[in-house]
Amino acid sequence: MALTVLIGACKKPDEDLGLDLLPGDPLGTVIDTVQLHAFTFADTAIRTSGLSRHLVGSYLDPQFGLVKAGLVTQIRLSANSIGAGADNSGLVADSLVLSLAYDGANYGYGNLNPQVFQVFELNETLSLDSSYHTDRSPAVFPDDLVANRGGRVTPQPVSKPYISGDSLAPQLRIKLSGVLADRFIDAFGTSDFTDNEAFAQFFKGLYVTVDNGAQLPFEAGILYFNLIAADSKVTLYYRDVNVDPALTLELPFLINTNCVRYTVVEHDFSLSTDGALPVALSDTIAPTAVTFIQTLGGTRTAVRFPNLMDLAGMDQVLAKAELIMPVKGSYYPYYAPPAQLFIFRKDSLGVETYLPDQFGGLGLIDGNYRPSDNEFRFNITRYVQRVLEGSIPNNGIEVLAGSTGVTANRVVLNGPAAAQDPMLLRLTFTSY
Repeated sequence: MALTVLIGACKKPDEDLGLDLLPGDPLGTVIDTVQLHAFTFADTAIRTSGLSRHLVGSYLDPQFGLVKAGLVTQIRLSANSIGAGADNSGLVADSLVLSLAYDGANYGYGNLNPQVFQVFELNETLSLDSSYHTDRSPAVFPDDLVANRGGRVTPQPVSKPYISGDSLAPQLRIKLSGVLADRFIDAFGTSDFTDNEAFAQFFKGLYVTVDNGAQLPFEAGILYFNLIAADSKVTLYYRDVNVDPALTLELPFLINTNCVRYTVVEHDFSLSTDGALPVALSDTIAPTAVTFIQTLGGTRTAVRFPNLMDLAGMDQVLAKAELIMPVKGSYYPYYAPPAQLFIFRKDSLGVETYLPDQFGGLGLIDGNYRPSDNEFRFNITRYVQRVLEGSIPNNGIEVLAGSTGVTANRVVLNGPAAAQDPMLLRLTFTSY
């Protein structure tokens, strides 16, 4: 019976389904669908508030164009009523330093070329009860708070700085304006330093970004920071000349889980130097040789199965459905693919929802990058079975990168029309 099905299905190999026997397969028939349709589309803004990692930096990707990230964060008092009841007349500011701890070994994406960092004071009140997304640029005061404005800083994410004789975790350290340091000194003993509610009105937070100007392809990158690490903070270094003019004192302003924290991202696909992505975004109909996936609200890939229902009602049992998505060729070593891709479908109301295979755990559906094969694979057997049964509409799926709010990874995939190693859906049926 399986052979009869195979012959009947091979009448239109160029227009319908291409079917191949897998020699020696005791289960029966393996079917490769050659009529997959895939296209690239721009992702919507994604939520980045309160995540485990926040990003700063920019780079020019020859295939994806420019991506630029900045972080927004509040800071908090380390104690209430700072300077209350004390003689603050002798306090003198030495410096004010913003330190951002790198996120361990996962310190960034791209290269470590020098970048021009900027820091701005927020001009709006943020709320922990609100969600903040990649397209939410904050209102800020116009003055750059960096003391050495326009100076290029070379990131050193594996080097430990020594401050006052102590070895600290690798971090980016930015000296801030002396005017702001004096403003903090003047707040000692005032109501502004009474508690964090008052302080949040006095100083609403920081926006840290970069201004790297025109960049060459592959230049610089996106840096990853752990804002709730102990070394992520703002530190005021000061002296009390009435007590000991030579003694430097420190007052930390904390970044913690009580602070609103989020990442802002800008994409400019038009700066793609090879031009393939803008073309892909402009045409979702034509057969595609490549598709694009990028984190941080960049791009997704949609996959459609226009001829899948031709297999409905066959006198066979679906044993396995595997979506195979090869990476296009090699990639620049500092632009690694995402560690994992995820799949969603749209329900009848257009709301993203999981595939049935995902309810068995991520290990069942897979989607992990396979370096040895340079591809991603998904086991979507339950999904395909329910589509064939008619309990799920055959309106396709969307594929996006995992860790999309905390990494800058991107990948170019072979599309269904690729000349070699095309994207395909492999179906295994058995008559047993």
